[in-house]
Amino acid sequence: MNASAHQEKHFQRYIIERLVEQGWKLGDTKYYDTERALYPEDLEAWIKASGQKDKWEKLERLNGTKTLDVVMERLTKALEQQGAVQVLRQGFSIAGCGLIEMTETAPEDMRNEAVIERYKANILRVVPELKYHPAREFAIDLVFFINGLPVATVELKTDFTQSAEAAMEQYQQDRLPFDPKTKRKEPLLTFKRGAVVHFAMSDSEIMMATKLDGVNTFFLPFNKGHEGRAGNPPGEKKPDGSIEYPVAYFWEDVCQPDAWLRIFHSFVYVEKKDVVDIHGNWSKKETLIFPRFHQWTAVNNMIADARKNGAGMTYLADHSAGSGKTSTISWTAHDLVKLREDNGDAVFNSVIIVTDRNVLDGQLQDAVKQIDHQFGVIAAIDRQKSSQSKSKQLSEALINGTPIVVVTIQTFPYAMEAVITDKALKGKRFAVIIDEAHNSQTGSTAAKLQTALGMSGHGKMSSMTVDELLEQLQKSRARPDNISYFAFTGTPKHATLMLFGRPEDTSNSASKENPPKAFHKYTMRQAIEEGFILDVLKGYVPYQTAFNLSKQLEDSKRVSGKAAKRALAQWMALHPTNVTQKVQFIIEHFSKNVAHRLDGKAKAMVVTSSRAAAIRYKKAFDRYIELHSEYSFIHSLVAFSGKMTGKQVMHNDDEAFEEVFSIDENEEFTEQSMNPDVQGQDLRFAFDRPEYRVMLVADKFQTGFDQPKLVAMYVDKKIANHVEIVQTFSRLNRMAPGKDEVFIIDFVNDPANVRYAFSLYDDGAHIDDVQELNVVYEIKERLDEHSLYSEKDLIAFKEARFKTIRDITHSQTPQHKALYAATEAATRLYNEKMKMLRDAMATWEGAFEKARAQGDEAGMKSADHHQDEYAEQIKSLLGFKSDLGRFCRTYSYVAQLIDFGDPELENFAAFSKLLQKRLHNEAPETVDLKGLVLTGFDIKGRVVEPIEDEDKPVLEPVGPGGGGGAGDKPKFVQEIIEKLNSLFGEATPIRDQVAFVNQIKSIAGESDVVMAQVESNTREQALKGNLPGAVQQAVVRALTSHQKLATQVLKSDRQGMSALVDVIYEMLRDGKNIDLDLD
Repeated sequence: MNASAHQEKHFQRYIIERLVEQGWKLGDTKYYDTERALYPEDLEAWIKASGQKDKWEKLERLNGTKTLDVVMERLTKALEQQGAVQVLRQGFSIAGCGLIEMTETAPEDMRNEAVIERYKANILRVVPELKYHPAREFAIDLVFFINGLPVATVELKTDFTQSAEAAMEQYQQDRLPFDPKTKRKEPLLTFKRGAVVHFAMSDSEIMMATKLDGVNTFFLPFNKGHEGRAGNPPGEKKPDGSIEYPVAYFWEDVCQPDAWLRIFHSFVYVEKKDVVDIHGNWSKKETLIFPRFHQWTAVNNMIADARKNGAGMTYLADHSAGSGKTSTISWTAHDLVKLREDNGDAVFNSVIIVTDRNVLDGQLQDAVKQIDHQFGVIAAIDRQKSSQSKSKQLSEALINGTPIVVVTIQTFPYAMEAVITDKALKGKRFAVIIDEAHNSQTGSTAAKLQTALGMSGHGKMSSMTVDELLEQLQKSRARPDNISYFAFTGTPKHATLMLFGRPEDTSNSASKENPPKAFHKYTMRQAIEEGFILDVLKGYVPYQTAFNLSKQLEDSKRVSGKAAKRALAQWMALHPTNVTQKVQFIIEHFSKNVAHRLDGKAKAMVVTSSRAAAIRYKKAFDRYIELHSEYSFIHSLVAFSGKMTGKQVMHNDDEAFEEVFSIDENEEFTEQSMNPDVQGQDLRFAFDRPEYRVMLVADKFQTGFDQPKLVAMYVDKKIANHVEIVQTFSRLNRMAPGKDEVFIIDFVNDPANVRYAFSLYDDGAHIDDVQELNVVYEIKERLDEHSLYSEKDLIAFKEARFKTIRDITHSQTPQHKALYAATEAATRLYNEKMKMLRDAMATWEGAFEKARAQGDEAGMKSADHHQDEYAEQIKSLLGFKSDLGRFCRTYSYVAQLIDFGDPELENFAAFSKLLQKRLHNEAPETVDLKGLVLTGFDIKGRVVEPIEDEDKPVLEPVGPGGGGGAGDKPKFVQEIIEKLNSLFGEATPIRDQVAFVNQIKSIAGESDVVMAQVESNTREQALKGNLPGAVQQAVVRALTSHQKLATQVLKSDRQGMSALVDVIYEMLRDGKNIDLDLD
């Protein structure tokens, strides 16, 4: 025997010894029935020992000595028709005795002795060197049986000479369901009919497949992962000093008899998906789902913890995209429903799943039906499928004890108000599974949910005093002891970890030294290395849109600086040159680099900045393809919500592009009208059709949309939020046959920010400081300082709100009038004060115009000075309004972390929420952009700075905020553009000018001396100090990153440098960067 074979035999013997120690029986290939792929001895023994002996005796009276053959023949037919998993779970029927059960699941509690005995009767057997062909010497290293049915095969290799790769090749080349030489179908290796799973195992890693299909056999890793990456940790040292195999978890944990049986009883199921081929033919694809290792451990660990600790706990599963969250959620939900205390009481009366994905509902129904073979286990709350209101459907489902209730994030808060006062739910316990728990609505949803379920059954509210009610409401916001949360996300925020994470030391509360962590983690890096998702950043290519602007008409009046920047940004985004040039770039790039991939089925997504931009992109797309027949194979869809009018979509430079953008201002655009060929079909399904290659989106399909054939993404939208960056770009990471590369062409985002966003989640999210709880009081104190409401207002609101809640319990119309009356004084005071300030601004703007017309420099300065004062007051007042919203959001979140013990705070939160809604919104200012001309346009590659080794980034907690934006004094649009063009000339792209000036300001501001001089002196005095020298040094330092502009300034005369110093002075004095926001 060669060394390799010797190593393998030793490995095989070692595994068998460990299995036998755990209670497995050792079998022999000579007792295996090759024709039927069964182990007859165990089949007979199981039927007789599992309380079905009388059935066997009935069959014996009918069939005599042929009984076993008759049973095996009938069982074989059932396996061929229904598959091994269904037969194992549901048994099979045979004439003469009816149903024969093929296994017994673990008892949910310890009360039923008969069930316990039947469960103990399960027979687990391992057969080494199993010869599965009647005429040839084919042998599989290990085959595993449950009660005579084969459920798994294992091919072993040792890293001494070979790896798991060699075992995979053996399956692909030699372990064929159909032998082409003998034309024999091999039942043991046939999908669904034979063994459920096939393991390719070396002594350091394990791969698995659930369908053998020759060279097309697809293997998945079944490894533990090591420090957030693929593979397994090194083997542990044993007491005798030898090193255990790194894959020892397979026989120690996975093959432990209870664990092994549970996998086949509660995990394995057949997933059915609708798929469409290149010709548009639809069919059902079946996949046998065997849990991946991280799924198996996550579910087992959560269930074990819930069994031990009962309700009132939190579990955060930080599982990356590609982790199989839908299956993990299905298994978790099913197991939670089955969880029992020893006395038989359910640990949870109902499991509520909060999700945004319709697919989860369907897959969940399917999976649970197969695992449980029962109906009525799941209720999906859906207004479209029921005439009842959602709240009625939900309360009925919970009162009737429907095990699993599925609701959406949007509808959940509305559905809860019926539950809030239902005494029928008193004492009930709930498990809440939150899908995509990073979602911005999750905090408020969870708050409403907790309030509802926590308040339910607390007696009649009408008998409580108003302070008792507020105290109870506040207590119910903090984690109630009748709800456990199971939160799933791959992109948690700081708040997600605070709400659902657990500190390492659970005996102490969360702190900087003991921060909350995920209960279970499967990282993006591990998913990439294991081949479940692609590393999208490898295909990330940033571009720069360089454009030059000039204003050819003089502005008649000044406008808000913010309004001007917004208008300029929109003007630029919708400009016909911008749209048509990018469309040409995209179509040509797609055709050259993407279209041929995946056998000509590759697709792309274009992420636009707004609904108007998406509509204009669609028009430009269609027109370009119409004029260039070589691209006629590219059909596009456009996705956006609601409807838009022609007036909202038009641009004042459209005349020169009439053939592309002939738009009537009264025209209406909807998703349906712009995609007439799909005839109302859901776009996510329509896009799966082979003819549609490109999807143009505006705030749709950037999260939760799985289309494996997406190979390219073109991004023309500034994405500031790190979670949204990762979610959007991750639409490309799904695997598909032949998909080994993706393309992200980004026209607008900062590559450093994109890289940072992905680094936050690459090996799971971390926080190094906990949430400061007093931030709520800091915001409230800032609100109090405005003196816009009084103690009397808050008392009146408290009384009115008590009446309102009491009325809900009596099903009467709530007293909204009284609530409005209690917020009336503050509303009137704010709105009147804002009007007075705006009128004063307008008056002084009139004075400015008059002084300008008369050439009165002193009068213009005086008007500007007064406007500065009013702008600051307006900023402060707007800060009050934004702080009301910040208070509501922060209180809703932080009150879930602690019971404040301050009922007045609960009252103030409700008061703030209503007050904020009632304060006047600012009417958007119209900005005159007539005469604005695009004088140059270019799309060019962007230089990406090399990545430096950095500390692991962490998620930051919520802070108190600053109470509003900067004071917004009027400016001329021309002023903003010309301030830069005067320094550098119109030939230089304006974005480069902005970046350069901001860098100079940043470098000059590093000097404490310069900052002290700027802050303490007039302009004239400051310009005589260190500032000019600091600016000159900053320009020299900027030569490496902005050579052209820095050289231009250094070569210019004294006047040019003085102009730059002047601009930098203003920026340092105001503490602002130039932000045209043109991305």
